[in-house]
Amino acid sequence: MRDSFTEERLGPPQQPVRLFDILRAVAYMALGGWMLYTASRPMVGALLPLSTKARLILGGILVLYGIVRLVRAFPFKSRKSRPDDFS
Repeated sequence: MRDSFTEERLGPPQQPVRLFDILRAVAYMALGGWMLYTASRPMVGALLPLSTKARLILGGILVLYGIVRLVRAFPFKSRKSRPDDFS
């Protein structure tokens, strides 16, 4: 029996799932950008009262995580072919 990859068995990801992944990545980047933008502003009555340094660190992590999720949301065909793929 031939070994098959999960993507070959299940097919490409569905379009709604990919769209949801892209929207989620943009939301992470937007939240991180908002935290970076408002880091030095006073947060009176904020739901998440953090210091300036903590807001900068958390905002940067969210932006980076959003970028990683955005890159992973797009499929890349960079898989090397194996010798037994053609048999």
